Amino acid sequence: MTHPPAQNDFDERRYADWHQQRFGEFWARFGGAPDFAGKRVIDFGCGRGGMVQRVMEAGASSALGIELDADYVAFANRKVASQWNGAVQFVLDDIRKMEIEPADIVVSSDTFEHVMSLPDTLAAVVNVCKPGGDLFIGFSPLWHSPFGHHRFIQSRIPWAHLPRGNRAFLQRMVDDQGNHPDSIQQLGFNGATPADFRAALDGLPVEVISARRNLASSPLKQAAMKALLFPGVIFPALEKFATIGIYWHLRRKPA
Repeated sequence: MTHPPAQNDFDERRYADWHQQRFGEFWARFGGAPDFAGKRVIDFGCGRGGMVQRVMEAGASSALGIELDADYVAFANRKVASQWNGAVQFVLDDIRKMEIEPADIVVSSDTFEHVMSLPDTLAAVVNVCKPGGDLFIGFSPLWHSPFGHHRFIQSRIPWAHLPRGNRAFLQRMVDDQGNHPDSIQQLGFNGATPADFRAALDGLPVEVISARRNLASSPLKQAAMKALLFPGVIFPALEKFATIGIYWHLRRKPA
């Protein structure tokens, strides 16, 4: 599994190279990228705009990136939006409170494991997709998976962040004043399980085109990640510990 350059060691060239690779890996997990030609695209959790950059290069007519990190939005508007003569916009806003022109394609990459108001936010993301339009939502690693801490701690031991109800992990996190966080939510992890995500999706006006889990770019990693799912099939209580990533291709139902 790949991760972007650390915030405190940001390098634009390295980020561009990383996102070029990540773009292909992300779409391979859906069986390939859709046809963006002439389409309006919304990217929920757009980060610094790497996904929007790629979809515009692939022929999208316009794109909107939505993000809650002010530094990311400023960077994306400066480096990405400026290239497209008004066809691209990045906004710092809560999608649940926005009035948005619906899109033909909605994308979200590695964001939903951080979303706190999961049912409301997922409903809002679906709502900004046109009837008949497609949503591609992929995110990993989930909190309870072997390295769901997103490398906040340097450990090769799987599930090292979970003992004592996350307390083992939280006690290793210290701020500038020497304080420990009270919860993983303070660090940006929602702790949601696969069952929580399914419950949030249930009842929304979408058709599930595909729902995949634990996908990787190399055959060896793919085999290992798929094998990890087997215990959860036999013992459902183990599912949350075995699910690393979720990849949904959804289609908005006609009104």
